[in-house]
Amino acid sequence: MINDVDGALAAMRSGNAKDAFAYLKSAHDASPLRDNALFALAHAARSVGDYKICLETIDTYIKTDPTNVDAVLIKADAFKGLGEARFAAGFYQAFLNMTQNMQPVPAHLHSEVARAQQESQNATNVYEEHLRENLRAAGFKDDDGRSRIGQAIDIMLGKKSIYPQNPGKFYFPELPHIQYYDTEQFDWVPEIVEQADVIREELLSVISADEIFDPYVQHAVNSPTATNMKLRLMDDEGWSAYHLYKDSDAQEDHMARCPKTLEILKAAPIPKIRTVSPSILYSKLTAGSHIPPHAGICNARILCHLPLIAPQGCWLRVGNQVREWTDGEMLIFDDTIEHEAKNPTDQTRVVLIFDIWRPELREDERMLVETIFNAVDTFQ
Repeated sequence: MINDVDGALAAMRSGNAKDAFAYLKSAHDASPLRDNALFALAHAARSVGDYKICLETIDTYIKTDPTNVDAVLIKADAFKGLGEARFAAGFYQAFLNMTQNMQPVPAHLHSEVARAQQESQNATNVYEEHLRENLRAAGFKDDDGRSRIGQAIDIMLGKKSIYPQNPGKFYFPELPHIQYYDTEQFDWVPEIVEQADVIREELLSVISADEIFDPYVQHAVNSPTATNMKLRLMDDEGWSAYHLYKDSDAQEDHMARCPKTLEILKAAPIPKIRTVSPSILYSKLTAGSHIPPHAGICNARILCHLPLIAPQGCWLRVGNQVREWTDGEMLIFDDTIEHEAKNPTDQTRVVLIFDIWRPELREDERMLVETIFNAVDTFQ
């Protein structure tokens, strides 16, 4: 028979949780336990499934020893036992965070870390399903995180990160954070998409004539190249381009081969920003090629991709959203948000890329952006 706290602790160590709990609970009711005895009561309560007593006692213990990683795990288990998946997930994650800072992790915690990872994921799944059930009841349809509320849910659940605008040269403040634009807000898009076949014919003519596609990233005598993306792709023909306009410079010989494309694009609000825009090109990504994460230079404009040769499976990630190029569907996005692309197929992918004014800018603001870049380029 157990007749003192030391005996109860010994019983716990030998696996006799039932008797240990009975004694420690009785002792605690008579005079509140403290320190190791209080911890032992919480431990025993967890073992016998009395999660109410477990939570009450471990919470009291943690107030005096908040960095005790074993106590945090017990509290997580107590919340799980009480059916409080949301709180359980928080304490399992806290336990995992604490063990990540341990070098090395104590041997007795190795299996507990694996268990906590699984419990954390289970609790998160239960919480997510509860949240989504309520949203569906309110009329929201899951949309793979494409809508604003869909993105908000994924970010809140930790499924996606937040990617800010990070232009390399010019930042226009107070513009909304939009990764992919809804193409329906641009009344000129259908006119261009409907003539994709005409644009594709000119592209195929360029290809059949063996016109040279230059590597998209090339050495420039007046521009630093020491960035990870530029160094990795310098003169790499896996990502190449046939420019009609390159950073506002007209490529006359190329333009002469693609007059219909240029005429069709007159429907779009293409900027004229010195050294920046127009930027109009056929962008080719060969089989297996990958464009690593990078960001554009100016958030006063945004990019449009019109797929012309789009093998199924080729994808573009902008911020936390991944979309595939599909014939007949234009993608419009903010390229100053981190983005990357990949062609995992055994075929070549080609899209027409052109830039447009950001729709939120007023006419006077657009004019002043042009003035700024003109002043920068004419400075000696």
